[in-house]
Amino acid sequence: MPVGPQDPSRGVLDFPRALQAFRLDRRPPRPDLAPWVESYWEVEWDLPAGTVHRQTNLSHAAFNAAVEGDGAWIYGVPGPTFVRELSGTGRVFGVKFHPGAFFPWLKQPLGAFFDLRVGLTETLGAPWASWVREVAAEQDFGRRAELTDGFWGARQPGLPGEGRRCVKTMVEERTLVRVEDACRVLGHDTRSLQRLFHREVGAPPKDVLRRYRLMEAAERLVKEPHLTGADLAATLGYTDQAHFIRDFKAVTGVPPEAYRRRQELSTSPIRR
Repeated sequence: MPVGPQDPSRGVLDFPRALQAFRLDRRPPRPDLAPWVESYWEVEWDLPAGTVHRQTNLSHAAFNAAVEGDGAWIYGVPGPTFVRELSGTGRVFGVKFHPGAFFPWLKQPLGAFFDLRVGLTETLGAPWASWVREVAAEQDFGRRAELTDGFWGARQPGLPGEGRRCVKTMVEERTLVRVEDACRVLGHDTRSLQRLFHREVGAPPKDVLRRYRLMEAAERLVKEPHLTGADLAATLGYTDQAHFIRDFKAVTGVPPEAYRRRQELSTSPIRR
């Protein structure tokens, strides 16, 4: 269904302004695919000649399969931010997997795909070419999602393993900021957790912890205008506000309060 400014941004920075440049749809998979697939998504844009929209997102620690104008691709876990420039007209349909849930499909260490884009059929095999053709030919987002339910649902692998469990706990337990704390809760030592994440997640544990705390911070800065930076840092598990500010600025380019002020201007129309 179409996403509006009041919906969760899920890492899309400057969200209200971004939705002026492109249409975003999200839809959950059918229930039997839910252990692996978080959602189907689609971005479609039609910008005037000479207009370029540069979109920056805080990246999830997740793999995506995407059908777009230049082919079909598997995206490994990106770096902390993902930047894309949009111009002219275009459309991308994607399958977003849960963090730690793509390993059963690929059956090789996911760390080797960090911040990479690789051909989908070359990676998963020639049978996926028929899914790509059908999705590319279909014009309706809902129908593309149904085609994906049917194709991927008929090829379900084994269930996600320990890596998925660990990431889920790290995302949900907001007090976990340090890897040492996560290890204590998850029952792993540091080395074993690092090896597990290289194999089944595709990004280091420290990186995963930080990106989800900062993603929540960016969301709450927009939705809770009266929340102070100190209170936000504390609720996210940071004992040092300066540490939180440094982390936030490292991925967004500005301190938290500057980002909040920028959102107050983000509803002004984009100049065409």
